[in-house]
Amino acid sequence: MKIQITDQIFEIDEKTLYDWIKLGRVPREASVWSETLTDGQWQPVCELPPVRKLWGLDSNSESAAVGKSESTKSELKVEQGFLKYQKRLPLVTLTLIVLNIVIFHPLELRLIASSQDLRSLIQFGAYSYRLIVEEGEYWRLLTSTFLHAHTLHLHLNMGILFLLGRLLEGLYGRGRFLLLYLTSAIASSLASLPFVQDALGVGASGAVFGLIGVAIALGIRYKDRLPRRLGRILGLRLLPFVGIDLFLGFYVLPHFNYNVNNAAHLGGLFTGFIGGLVLAPEIFSHREREKKIVAGLVTALVGLAIASGIMTVLHALTDSVKTVERQVDRVSPADLPDYIAGYEKEILKRPYDPSTYAVLERLYIEALRTFPDDASWTHKLKQFYEKVLQADPDNSIWNNNLFWVYQATAFERPDEKAELTDYIKLCETVAGKRGYNRTLYLNLEYFYTRAKGLAPQEGGFWDRKLEDFYQGAVKKDPENGTWSNNLAWLYVEQRTNPQKTVELALNAVRQAPKEKNFLDTLGWAYFRDGQYRKALRAFEQVVANSVETEEELKAQESGWRGITELVQTEKAPQASQSFNPAFLKIYERLSRIFPEDSTDRAKLDAVFNLFQQSSHGG
Repeated sequence: MKIQITDQIFEIDEKTLYDWIKLGRVPREASVWSETLTDGQWQPVCELPPVRKLWGLDSNSESAAVGKSESTKSELKVEQGFLKYQKRLPLVTLTLIVLNIVIFHPLELRLIASSQDLRSLIQFGAYSYRLIVEEGEYWRLLTSTFLHAHTLHLHLNMGILFLLGRLLEGLYGRGRFLLLYLTSAIASSLASLPFVQDALGVGASGAVFGLIGVAIALGIRYKDRLPRRLGRILGLRLLPFVGIDLFLGFYVLPHFNYNVNNAAHLGGLFTGFIGGLVLAPEIFSHREREKKIVAGLVTALVGLAIASGIMTVLHALTDSVKTVERQVDRVSPADLPDYIAGYEKEILKRPYDPSTYAVLERLYIEALRTFPDDASWTHKLKQFYEKVLQADPDNSIWNNNLFWVYQATAFERPDEKAELTDYIKLCETVAGKRGYNRTLYLNLEYFYTRAKGLAPQEGGFWDRKLEDFYQGAVKKDPENGTWSNNLAWLYVEQRTNPQKTVELALNAVRQAPKEKNFLDTLGWAYFRDGQYRKALRAFEQVVANSVETEEELKAQESGWRGITELVQTEKAPQASQSFNPAFLKIYERLSRIFPEDSTDRAKLDAVFNLFQQSSHGG
């Protein structure tokens, strides 16, 4: 017999053929020729029965191939069934996302417009242990899951809801999916009650974790009935992601002053997992009794959600001051110090949380009002603001409230000067540790200026303090024209550094070209530097337009004073020759602007009379 391997032909016998096959020297595409085995024709070696037996190409292999083919068909059928469900529009998921967004935007505007974050959150139905347990406002268990603290919080939750919702709503059907979501939402709030009793709570993350629990249960219970692509991402494969999230919530985020309601996450996760084990997806269940039970439960939960929403709207339309007071309990004046002491022990040992600390601040202020002659509460508030500002210097609420406490307890009081020293040290300490913050710096500037006014004999000391302060602020925030303007005005008052004064004033005007205060400072800077025509032009812009605020009125009065001094200042002949025509042109322009019987026209005519007198005298 002969065998052809690639391009070579060998003369061999039958025994040698089998030996070569056992040694692996014969490829499957080889051909053989034999008078007995192949009837004198060339034939693939793999078609010889003895060879097929050696290579395992028998009937069992064919059966396996047939079984594999049948398995592939079965998998394709399952895939097609799941694809049919997945093509359905996730109407419930999209509705939930829209509701969360629609609710968030008016609340966001309310938070931006008001410094009372705590009050607004409570008004809109935030989670509060005391209001739920002690006041019976159970609707907060559900409404709090439709609120969000900020945009990132909303986007994270809605992103996960969209991804899981598209999958699970398609498999479970709209009714079952809504049942699982709302049940997880309420359960997450219930799970928070034993663990979160001193802080407010908002967010859909508990309900979202419930959907994660459903996905884990789905992957475990229906492991053998799911398409391969779903089996790869559902079930126990989701546990590492859950572990990472819990690790961040328990150990990482609290170090960045961001507290996470881990109890709500775990409560929602567990509820969703149990729900996923008990409730079968619609794709696998067609029992009429189960459908009726699900429909009844969904109807009850939707009714509960609508009722909760109505309660929230009614609550949001009322004044929430009393509600905030109920959040921190009503206590008698005699019991207030002991109550605060207990609250301090509970709160101050925890990581910083703005909502919780806002409650403590309100208690301090309430004690300050209750015991106005007890200076210890003012001292406690100073310590409180030093602590929270070091933790959160960008929080404008703390900075504004610090200034309010100063105004309420120290301004124009006999001990104001001593109190100012404490406030200055407080702000300097925070600025030294946390760096630049505009609101904090505005408070510090006010305190320096106030201290200078209270001690005229120390004016030089406070001028140096202010100069160093403004120079540092200009370096740290060069885009903020206020600091350049204020440093320039300090030099105007000191009559020093005329060229530097002009440079600073010009920088401020570049930032806000229509700001009257900045233009007024620029006019005086030019005046001190002997650039009279430019000073006159700057003052013209200050006085020409109408004023709307008290600050603009002061700037306009300063501008008129500047023009008055300009026309009375003795100038060199060459300066007068250029100044006088410029003044006459400005007088002509302003005469056309100001009505005959207006106050501004009277001021302009008075300045013109002074100009004539000065010109004749010269």
